[in-house]
Amino acid sequence: MRTVTAGVLDVHRMSPESLRGIAAGGASEADLRLLCAAQRSQLLLVLRALLDHVDEVAPRTRHPGGVPSGQIAWGVLCAAQDRSPDAVESVLADPTVTAWALRLLRRLGGFVTAPVSAAPLWADLGQFHALAAAAALRAGAPCVLRVPAHRGMIWLPGTGMAGPVARRRWSEAEIRVERDGAVASGELADVRLPRLLACAAPGWRPLRMLRRLEPGGAGTGPWLDTVSPYRDFARYPRSPERWGDERLQVWEARLAGAYALLDRECPAEAAALRTLVRALVPRSFRGTEGGLVASASSLDAFGAVTLSLPSDETQTAAVLVHETRHQQLNALLSLVRLVRVREEGGAEDGGGEPKERRLYYAPWRSDPRPVGGVLHGVFAFAGVGRFWHAHRGHATGTEARRADFEFAVLREQLQEAVTALLPDDDLTEPGRLFVGEIADLVATWQDEEVAAGPAALARHYCALRRAVWRARHLEIPAPVANRLAEAWLAGADASALPPSELRPRPDLIRLDTFGPLARIRLSAPDTFDRRRLREDRSGEPALRAGYAAVAGDAERAAAAYAEWTAQDPSDPEAWIGAALAQPGPARGTGAALLLDRPETVAGVRRAVTAAGGGLPAPLELAEWLGGAGRP
Repeated sequence: MRTVTAGVLDVHRMSPESLRGIAAGGASEADLRLLCAAQRSQLLLVLRALLDHVDEVAPRTRHPGGVPSGQIAWGVLCAAQDRSPDAVESVLADPTVTAWALRLLRRLGGFVTAPVSAAPLWADLGQFHALAAAAALRAGAPCVLRVPAHRGMIWLPGTGMAGPVARRRWSEAEIRVERDGAVASGELADVRLPRLLACAAPGWRPLRMLRRLEPGGAGTGPWLDTVSPYRDFARYPRSPERWGDERLQVWEARLAGAYALLDRECPAEAAALRTLVRALVPRSFRGTEGGLVASASSLDAFGAVTLSLPSDETQTAAVLVHETRHQQLNALLSLVRLVRVREEGGAEDGGGEPKERRLYYAPWRSDPRPVGGVLHGVFAFAGVGRFWHAHRGHATGTEARRADFEFAVLREQLQEAVTALLPDDDLTEPGRLFVGEIADLVATWQDEEVAAGPAALARHYCALRRAVWRARHLEIPAPVANRLAEAWLAGADASALPPSELRPRPDLIRLDTFGPLARIRLSAPDTFDRRRLREDRSGEPALRAGYAAVAGDAERAAAAYAEWTAQDPSDPEAWIGAALAQPGPARGTGAALLLDRPETVAGVRRAVTAAGGGLPAPLELAEWLGGAGRP
């Protein structure tokens, strides 16, 4: 069987020098090409595996008229390859092709973890022919193929969507490629595709090329994808979205500014972005102000990034760096094992006693994470930290204060994460080398001067996130909490505190407010002051406390936190906030324990209440637990 290749297949190898370079953020052009080549080879292997499965499954798949043979599609792909290798490459480079292929392969293999497809199996199988049709169309290779239509729309990977040609949710259509163009036909209508496939036309919705992002505007990408059915990482297929031209121009301008910013200030990150990211998938999300952006990458869609519209070019650049780092690591992990793979329920080699993976505090996440998840976060945020480190040298005014804050937060968070991660025995030798390079980079940042205001906010923010995470996901053993409660009620001294145990509680997680408020104060102080005044008049105590803490108003913060505690006595976030709002020199043993071991205070307090001892004041109980005795 012929293969669709641009040359002789080779074995992809990653040298230790390249591994170090990627870890430190200095991936060379050759390193980036290697990552892309490995992903392309993986796609070819998946397509070849699908070819074996399609004709085996097709006879058992219910569909009037049967499912067209995969061999037909493969033959068309090979003919297109002979005629125009670049045409086939442009189609295979569409990240949603990989998403479709991997999901279908899992579906055929019966993997229970595969995303559930809303497409009937015959339609998922039939997209093989849509892939071939797109390649033939771009190569100008005549053919006639039967393809699926979802809500009358026909997917042509790497190109766009044609239709509607039918009314039904799922139907079969035909693509006829001729030397002078192509026609998509269905039960409802025929659509003639324009000669210039990048141009919209009646019945034709192309992928929107972002030519302003390309040096020279060569028309090879990246593109904004609002149409492909496999562009969503969680559910598929999705219908095309109707985004107006004015709205898309806002996206294009924001992205162009971010790319230009990275070209000027972070050439290495810019090069990785331009090489690895082919498709940007816009999504709606309310909350971009204050640094909240929804963005994601997927192992199933190398080269695709989904994101909501960031508030400005700087934030857009930071988000793109973050997601490009995930792209790099996803590709790297297909070449080098950085984390050991264990047999289900046991050790890596299947022998010995079963050993659970340790879960960690990842400072940028609200949930406990396994070593692989922390590794992804460390590498991604090291890139973002490099961006803010560089941007500090160019920014002025409020932008400089914002850059100082972001850099100070990330250097502290990364230092904590790599320190915890390096000793983990689930890291392989290459994994330890990889994390060590990042640790060395982060170490160089620790003594750099940061403006006092942003530095103080960063320390507060990091301490708050750490303590709140502990209060949510850690606890002391119940028997110990009961013994300490008995001692409290008896007026005795507290015994030594035991280690805490991890008990993940995702139900307790809620949206962070301090970080966004800090970012608004630093980048738009007038806006912050107006909103704070409004919240002081009628807002909830939790939000008033947050505004006061960010503003450094310890007196108002203490009052608001006290009101919050009275309103919800069981919420340790209020006690933690109150402890943090105290100036550092004024914090005693109790405040220190509330920040270091809030889960201990919460557990003993619950035990005291259950024993009929009422609700002791958190700070008093923390003072006692810290060895100061009963007041």
